[in-house]
Amino acid sequence: MNTALDSKQIDAIAAQNRGRIVDMIRDLVDIPTENNPPRGFEKEGQAYIESVFREMGLIIDTFAPDEVEGYAQNDAFLHGQDYSNGRKNVVGTWPGTGGGKSLLLTGHMDVAPKEPLPWTVCQPYRSVEKNGRIYGRGSSDMKGGLVAGIMAVRLLQEAGFSPRGSVIVESVVDEEYASGNGTIASRFRGHNADFGIMMEPSGLAVCPSNVGSIMLTITITGSAGMPYTGEEIFNAAYGLADMIGIIRDYERVRENAPAPPIWENAVQKRKIVITKVKAGDVRPHGQLGSPIDALVECSVQTYPGEEAQDIVDEITAFIDERFTHRAGIDITPMYNYVAPGSTDSRSEGVAALAKSAAAYIGDVRVTAAPFPCDFFAYERYGGMPGAIFGPAGGNLHAPDEWVDIDSVLTLTKSIMDMIATWCA
Repeated sequence: MNTALDSKQIDAIAAQNRGRIVDMIRDLVDIPTENNPPRGFEKEGQAYIESVFREMGLIIDTFAPDEVEGYAQNDAFLHGQDYSNGRKNVVGTWPGTGGGKSLLLTGHMDVAPKEPLPWTVCQPYRSVEKNGRIYGRGSSDMKGGLVAGIMAVRLLQEAGFSPRGSVIVESVVDEEYASGNGTIASRFRGHNADFGIMMEPSGLAVCPSNVGSIMLTITITGSAGMPYTGEEIFNAAYGLADMIGIIRDYERVRENAPAPPIWENAVQKRKIVITKVKAGDVRPHGQLGSPIDALVECSVQTYPGEEAQDIVDEITAFIDERFTHRAGIDITPMYNYVAPGSTDSRSEGVAALAKSAAAYIGDVRVTAAPFPCDFFAYERYGGMPGAIFGPAGGNLHAPDEWVDIDSVLTLTKSIMDMIATWCA
């Protein structure tokens, strides 16, 4: 017998379980699950999730991305990753009784490295609850969202709700460093649904689209040595300074270009993020002279419809017109292209999610997420619509990362409501 739940009941249930939600987030944050390509250290965190799924009575499937049939031949995957240390996806299914729509909830277990240092509020893997926030690496990206999805299912189970449509909860590996292998593997494994929610930290905005990203290394070749004997030496460090200015100009051009309508109320348009700058040997007693080369690594964000090679061609032409030094330049893509994701904002699932969230938020923003992630895999490899919808947080990939506890509770309630209506 199904038990109907209204928003007041869901509100009360979540409030009563605030401590359990906080404790689970802190438990997961305190487990170091760094991704350090080609390896990752999600195994202990995934074992924790698997034990929770067993307690919930879910049907469990665990598998590494390279165990998916056809992995080695499939260019959708970023190859060269190492899964030999037991890093596996953990997927739990709460089977429906029949006749309802299914729902997928996705979170990734891997986190960015603890660097840069120092942290001031806490140590990266010793979480702290302070001023309504949980601090620690991965609290926002994205263990807070993952816990919200898990607890939404668990609290509905405990309340006696039985969905007609199945609910799938997955904790995937290997999302950071432009991989997405875990999510892609789940799609090929067949863990797909009528709609999916990816609980990345969207600040409680419902985001049926997001930017993509292509990571590029731009290398400038100079002349090593010192001009002691009158020869002309091109110092690649000067070329690097000019190159950074050119990249800033390219970013302004891209920011001012027309954006898809869903970006009208987004917090920002597509950006270029410089992630690394280097000139010469950085050891204390290395080279003694001008650097033989310099490089800048950057993430060029993209809108739906943009392809990787088009971006490489465009930035190459832009640099060629403006870089006046006589120096060799090489532009090389890194990793795989993280494509932008897009679901029709007018789709049934997006409307249902926005309605469920509105019961606890009020005015819900339906917009585009300003960050790249593995959301593209929903449509491209799972053939299903979805949206990014996660908590509020800050300092992602930076010291003192945090997630807002009240927003995690709101997310939990919204997902509970979505399950209770979409899967009913």
